Amino acid sequence: MQFLYPFLRKLTPHPPSATPLLSLLEIISDVHKLRQIHSQMIVTGIINDPFAASQLLCSPALTEPNYINLIFSHISSPNLFTWNTMVKKSIESHSNSIESPLLLYRQMIKTRIRPNSHTFMYLIKALGSQLDLQEGEEIHCNVVKFGFQTSPFVSSALIGFYNACGLVDKGRQLFDEMPHPSLVLWTAIIQVYVCANCSKEALILFREMREVGLMPDAVALATVFTACAQLRDLEIARMLHGFISKSGIPIDNFVSSAVLSMYCDSGNLDYAYRFFCEMPVKNTVVWNTMIHQCTKHNNLELADQLFKKMQDKDAISWNTMIRGLSCEGRYGEALDLFHEMELSGEKPNKMTLLSTLSACASLGALDTGTWIHAYIEKNKLNSDRSLDPGLIDMYSKCGSIDRAIQVFEEVHTRDVFTWTSIICGLAMHGQGKQAMDQFSRMLKAGVKPDDVTMVAVLNACAHGRLLDQGWKYFHLMEKDYNLIPKIEHYGCMIDLLGRIGRVREAYELITVMPMEPNMVIWGTLLSACRVYNEVELGEVVAKRMLQLDPSDPWIPVMLSNIYAEASRWDGVMRVRKEMKEKGLKKSPGCSSIEVNGSVHEFLVGDDSHPQHSEIHSMLKKIEIILKFYY
Repeated sequence: MQFLYPFLRKLTPHPPSATPLLSLLEIISDVHKLRQIHSQMIVTGIINDPFAASQLLCSPALTEPNYINLIFSHISSPNLFTWNTMVKKSIESHSNSIESPLLLYRQMIKTRIRPNSHTFMYLIKALGSQLDLQEGEEIHCNVVKFGFQTSPFVSSALIGFYNACGLVDKGRQLFDEMPHPSLVLWTAIIQVYVCANCSKEALILFREMREVGLMPDAVALATVFTACAQLRDLEIARMLHGFISKSGIPIDNFVSSAVLSMYCDSGNLDYAYRFFCEMPVKNTVVWNTMIHQCTKHNNLELADQLFKKMQDKDAISWNTMIRGLSCEGRYGEALDLFHEMELSGEKPNKMTLLSTLSACASLGALDTGTWIHAYIEKNKLNSDRSLDPGLIDMYSKCGSIDRAIQVFEEVHTRDVFTWTSIICGLAMHGQGKQAMDQFSRMLKAGVKPDDVTMVAVLNACAHGRLLDQGWKYFHLMEKDYNLIPKIEHYGCMIDLLGRIGRVREAYELITVMPMEPNMVIWGTLLSACRVYNEVELGEVVAKRMLQLDPSDPWIPVMLSNIYAEASRWDGVMRVRKEMKEKGLKKSPGCSSIEVNGSVHEFLVGDDSHPQHSEIHSMLKKIEIILKFYY
């Protein structure tokens, strides 16, 4: 940093030149170097120049709230640019240490500085994240007061704010008050109706926009394509595509990606693929869009073909395929692709790691998951602690609950996702009481549970056979936490009742549920019927399940087992005969084990493993030893 001092001293006699100072601050990303420059600016008096001080505030290295306040306090007469910068920093910091954007705005007005459109854009953005309608209307009044209601960007931001607050009519009223809405405003109001799932209204507005002579740009077209995709109407999609082709609007890569998404969401992947193949030039975004749509619509084979043909893969390309494989239950292939990504030189990002941790959790690949954890720590990829829930979930599902607890205890600021992850982990390990203790700690910390948290809590009660606590938290959901029980919460209670033998009560709960029971609900009850030999009820449940899915072989297999345990051999023979006539076969059981970082999967009756003979030989030796000693 010594090389900067002569430069700064030369600026002392006169006001600093903005351009060199700005260029210096833009290249500095280290806060310690920034502090050195700040000290020299104080010594030389440059800090008293509002523009120079504002450039210091704008530095990307300046993120500490207290330090931001310190620099701001050194500015004797902040100008509009300085105030706007402070408002922007307040939004970015998400800290109570800096005054709120609206309070900063009020202080600025007291100094008789007139706001500009940037001021209102920042303020509306801040209020949009808080959804404070009263403060939003106050800013709206100030927009009118200072004459910025005709600014298309400020007005479109206000329309977006009202939309975020769920006030579509208010946004429409603001739009209708504009004498000659610009393309920006038309796009904003169309977006409002798209967000509200009012696709037909959005398309009507697009038609009206064309009638007044406005030609859509890429952003407007993408918005209209989204409305079309919501309708899932292929004919309208083709009409819009035809309109673009005839109107001469340049079809750039942004518009092309929107067209691909529109065709796929309208239910025709073939049209999208045909359009993709006809494109003369495709950038990485277009390739990624097509691969994503293939994985989204369950065509992994085509996605894999495109992925292998793609020349310039980026992290999004790899993430899309890894996530697609994981969502289809092909976890081993997802991990293989992750290792391939490493070898390619492409660095994984947080989305990669989240998808890979999920695959490790599903496969029980503890060694790979531990390696990923070490990779995260080494490369400091978890500074915001967003990967903690994934790590806790991975360790829990891989059988290492102690490591999951260790990760949890290392988190200083815990959000609802972190608490939910550890409660789920403890529940699946049968530690219901410990899970309840963590839930109590969560409530004391002031963290409000969500739907998933309550599923974890009720699941913990089921695993711990804690009936009273289960009913208590089930009834408190709506009363204390403003959460309406969903089918997953009813499923947990049915599981709890089934585990403690109150099978009839579980059946009664199903009959009074406010929603139709699904296969999971009935399957949970059928499993309980088998455990507690409820033959008659098991027959009723199996009959209901077969009405929902006659091709599921698990149902007759379970019913056959219920008959067998009750020595009802005639029932066993009848069920097996029906299965044979329908061609139903029980799906073979599958297990997996990780050895030296590689996951090996085994199916019942499968002899395809390359070490099949050695494995069976070892199993026979173990069997002999067990018989000898036990």
